[in-house]
Amino acid sequence: MLGLNKDGTRVIVVLLNAIIFATAAAEKSIYTNHFLVHLHEGDDNVAKQVAEDHGFNIGKKLPFGEGLFHFYHNAIPKARRRRSLQHKQRLEKDPRVKSVLQQEGFSRKKRGYRDVNEIDVKMHDPLFTKQWYLVNTGQADGTPGLDLNVAEAWELGFTGKGVTIAIMDDGIDYLHPDLASNYNAEASYDFSSNDPYPYPRYTDDWFNSHGTRCAGEVSAAANNNICGVGVAYSSKVAGIRMLDQPFMTDIIEASSISHLPQIIDIYSASWGPTDDGKTVDGPRELTLQAMADGVNKGRGGKGSIYVWASGDGGSYDDCNCDGYASSMWTISINSAINDGRTALYDESCSSTLASTFSNGRKRNPEAGVVGGDIIVSVFSLQKAADVLLFQAILKLTMTAYASAAH
Repeated sequence: MLGLNKDGTRVIVVLLNAIIFATAAAEKSIYTNHFLVHLHEGDDNVAKQVAEDHGFNIGKKLPFGEGLFHFYHNAIPKARRRRSLQHKQRLEKDPRVKSVLQQEGFSRKKRGYRDVNEIDVKMHDPLFTKQWYLVNTGQADGTPGLDLNVAEAWELGFTGKGVTIAIMDDGIDYLHPDLASNYNAEASYDFSSNDPYPYPRYTDDWFNSHGTRCAGEVSAAANNNICGVGVAYSSKVAGIRMLDQPFMTDIIEASSISHLPQIIDIYSASWGPTDDGKTVDGPRELTLQAMADGVNKGRGGKGSIYVWASGDGGSYDDCNCDGYASSMWTISINSAINDGRTALYDESCSSTLASTFSNGRKRNPEAGVVGGDIIVSVFSLQKAADVLLFQAILKLTMTAYASAAH
């Protein structure tokens, strides 16, 4: 137990069934420079002083438990095989500290990262006619009429207006011209770098474009003559960057899932444990606690909505082995192709609530899903060093602007 709340009720700590950790426990533990610190007093000033006294930096206060704080120490390697006993013991001896838990690192993999409607839908975006999953007229060898029926929903006025969807991933290119107008900066945060700007880190192979593509599928603006149209093109999209570090921790996952639950309506996650048919893993205690808290208290008591991709392991894996997709707190979604059959890479399990369209039945470049992508070339930046410099300047500029605004 982590102790008692002021009202006397115990802080919820849910232990996942031992089978969830059967595979994970067999692996060598990786300890990180992140610590869960439980203080006797939940005051921010006390936490800041404790952190300074022991050479720690302090992250955001955890909103789902009384007196819980995220401490991290830059002098400790980001990933190591042994616990940092010296730093942990110093904190534990402090009379202001109730308990300390060094965060273990674990792996999370991105998902979905693979290479005739009677209603007259008038969209001017150049790629809209290729978005067969929105309005299927037989493009890319698909079955006409087999789509998401969004045209009917749009005609009824359901376009996502008033809804904020958080993409928990590797960041969002919020400067993308098809996303900028729908980007919700207030609801966004970078838990990989601990700052308010979840811009993707550049790589030569564009690996960190996953979150931007997911955001484009959901919230790309309509009728702006750019790219395609999002399924909910009037919705606001928030970027929660939390996948781009060499390890995952319970604090990072829990903080992401519990970030601003009264502003964010839907949390979208296209990642999870390794889809190799051998890994049995799932959310840790803090993340389960954050999920339960969000479902019971988020959205003004209506409950946060957690949508999870069921997995890419195909017939070799089963999403019952995935503690995220099979959780009682999440909505698990799998994939179908443009003729209605299950996608070859798709996993199935009893927790799957619905299926949505993904790739087509042939290796056809027009049979995929239209999403956003990182638009670095707009700025004529060709080298990685130039891109990193641009991102640094961007963050400094935005920080200065935010300081001036206040």
